[in-house]
Amino acid sequence: MWKMLNKIWEVSFVVPTPSEAVLFRDAVTADNIYRERILAVLILAASLLLMIIDCSVVALRPASFRSLSGMAIISRVSFCAFLLVFLFATREKSGSLPSCHYFWDTAMVSISLAWVGVFSGALLVVRPGIEPYLLGVIITGCFLFQDARRSMLFYALGSLSFVFSAFYFRPESHILLSALLNVALSTLLAFVISRIVFRMRLESFRDASHVDGQRRIMQESVEYLQKLSYLDPLTGIANRRFLELSLSKEWKLESRSGQPLSVIMIDIDWFKLFNDTYGHIPGDDCLRQVAAALESAVMRPSDLVSRYGGEEFCVLLPMTDREGAIFTAKRMMKAIHDLRITHRSSHFGQVTVSMGIATRQPQHTEHFESLIHSADTALYHAKVSGKNRIAWCCPVDMEEFPHMEISSPTLHKSIALECSAGYEMGTQAGAL
Repeated sequence: MWKMLNKIWEVSFVVPTPSEAVLFRDAVTADNIYRERILAVLILAASLLLMIIDCSVVALRPASFRSLSGMAIISRVSFCAFLLVFLFATREKSGSLPSCHYFWDTAMVSISLAWVGVFSGALLVVRPGIEPYLLGVIITGCFLFQDARRSMLFYALGSLSFVFSAFYFRPESHILLSALLNVALSTLLAFVISRIVFRMRLESFRDASHVDGQRRIMQESVEYLQKLSYLDPLTGIANRRFLELSLSKEWKLESRSGQPLSVIMIDIDWFKLFNDTYGHIPGDDCLRQVAAALESAVMRPSDLVSRYGGEEFCVLLPMTDREGAIFTAKRMMKAIHDLRITHRSSHFGQVTVSMGIATRQPQHTEHFESLIHSADTALYHAKVSGKNRIAWCCPVDMEEFPHMEISSPTLHKSIALECSAGYEMGTQAGAL
């Protein structure tokens, strides 16, 4: 018996947890307002029809009922006026739920139940039955979500309104007794239904919150894994895959905007000898320091520093001409020089880098790989010219150099290093 009573108590007085309270209140208030607006429209239509009927037959009724019919019409008009105010005050608004909706949710239920209580009590004088009150409490219990405390207050207000109205209009005693019993039973039934509906809504809210939480965790996991797939695990900067995706995107954008696109290929000088001299752990640390220095030297969020492979890095500079790329390359070379990582096997006594710059005006008919190839070729010339320097290439029309042979179609109208290569020693750039 005690377990059954305890179960009934849990079902009747279930409440959301403190962490759920605010969100759940907003959710059920929004649901209630939506449903109450539909009910308000239906009640307005029904009340208008009943008022027309009352006005048309009031002359046919006995004189003792004419005043009662007039009071019924006045009460309906007053209630309809309230419903119109409710519909205007709760009209749809964009954004979060307005705070006034909490008030209008309470006002709609309390005034509606009080009105049907008074109206049903007065109706006993005309005929037995509590249909308006029964309809009101059942609709409230089945279609609106209220916690236990609010439900008890609302149903107490409705039933007391009925009792006061019934005793005021003084129907016959046996009709009054039957009506009071029916009101008590219907109120209890409506309360039980309201508790079941409220519990079902709370469980639905918790299930939805759990699903949303799981979906959010999955989305965060997917974003994290996607981020990991675009990062180099050793240096923490973008990897070659992300570089190629970004370069392809920027190539398309610049081909439409007409802006230049620059790429800087970077290679650590004598890095194999560094690994042979100091070991792979210091070599990995060297790569991390160089990557951090390169990232610190770029100035715009759109600039991308990536590890191309091994000891090679690549920097993507959208909307940057050759002079801007050279300026950025000098900043990066200075940042590497300021690290002062000892390298006994280097001719310069410390870790240095060589850089190759290529700048193109992207075209729809070309592919971004031609830009990478140009920068890589410039890097090669920087390496063979003594290392620790920057080499850049000027795009030229190959028709001016008919004696040169192009081994790949991607180099069409590309670069002629022998004719237009420029160099700058890294020691000079590091002195900036």
